Amino acid sequence: MRRSFDRLPRPGRPPAALGLLPVLAAIFAFNLGSAAWSAVVAGRLTQDGAGTALLGALFAICEISRLPAALLLPAITLNYGARRVTQGGLLILLALPLIALSGLGNGQVMLIFVLSALPAMAVYVGMPALVLGASKVGRDGWSLAWLGLAGGAGGALGPWTGGLLADSFGLLPVLLLFAAGSAVMLPIATLGPLPPRTAWAGWSALAGRGLPWQALAALGLASAADAGRAALVPNELLSHGQPLAQAGMLLTAGCAVAGLGFLMFGRMADRQSASRVVGVGVAVLVVGSFASALAVGWTPAFVLATSVLGMGASGTRLGAELALIRWLGRDRTAVAAALGETTVLGGRALGAPAAGSFGDAYGGAYAFGAIGSVALMASALVMALAAIKLRRAALITEPVPLRLSE
Repeated sequence: MRRSFDRLPRPGRPPAALGLLPVLAAIFAFNLGSAAWSAVVAGRLTQDGAGTALLGALFAICEISRLPAALLLPAITLNYGARRVTQGGLLILLALPLIALSGLGNGQVMLIFVLSALPAMAVYVGMPALVLGASKVGRDGWSLAWLGLAGGAGGALGPWTGGLLADSFGLLPVLLLFAAGSAVMLPIATLGPLPPRTAWAGWSALAGRGLPWQALAALGLASAADAGRAALVPNELLSHGQPLAQAGMLLTAGCAVAGLGFLMFGRMADRQSASRVVGVGVAVLVVGSFASALAVGWTPAFVLATSVLGMGASGTRLGAELALIRWLGRDRTAVAAALGETTVLGGRALGAPAAGSFGDAYGGAYAFGAIGSVALMASALVMALAAIKLRRAALITEPVPLRLSE
């Protein structure tokens, strides 16, 4: 018999009355620590002479290490529930700082960075379910946009906070900040309400309705572009002489701009179809990519342009995630997030090393131009395939005129 730990509570034991604000605050704290640690690791390796190719390869290793579990994560989440999966990831993250007892050289830093990839993915899978469980029905797009804003705010302040701590006290306080974010998230994962459960129809019934391949393609495209941006931006800032703290502050400002613009996608998602949100997100992504290519070397404009790129990638992901949630059902939000992760991993694993290698070989401007060109061609291909599918459907349903003899 399939087990599930996200069942409705027994009579007389109502779920904890947690609102959306505590959930968003915990997500902010977790993303603050995660972003601080990731940014400091990239900055530390860059200061030690690592190029964008090495940073891209490091990101790729993290994504590849997640792949075996990611392929099983939808079934694991369906079987054990979002709560247990999220709790397991948080407990592992709380134990990882023990590696620092042997020192925090580059070897230990990269080991913690790689080992944190899989449990962090489990935490991110549970976040949308916790947010929808604490929000009102009919405002899924707006709630997920606030999830993106809270996570983006933590991601924005993280590099700056991590840079200040690393410049003043070293890497250990940054690692402890990462662990503290996991500790804050653990009570929310334990007590937070989840969307009410419904009967599971089975994968075969869902497959009969058609796979959401356009949403999966959009997730892969947006993830590849965002991973390429993450591999290129810190190197471009530091290569122009910016210290870690200053580079972190600039990244903070850019993430703030992207987060505020992301709310527009959340409002649009509750009023428009998910496919339209995806289309607008890809358009913003392409504009941001080409603007970043033109603004390389001019720091304020470059930070603004890369934030537009990130906003477009986030909007594309929001539309694609909503399409997956509507395909599986609101109560299977964590399963939809886990299913999306399998495509996200492939996009990140390809995007980060490809953009990093291209940046090392030809420079950041050409790398950002390549991101925009690939996104433009991929979206044109998806639109062409969709048009062919619609044409075939129209031909099948078109009535055949009767002959006079009939």
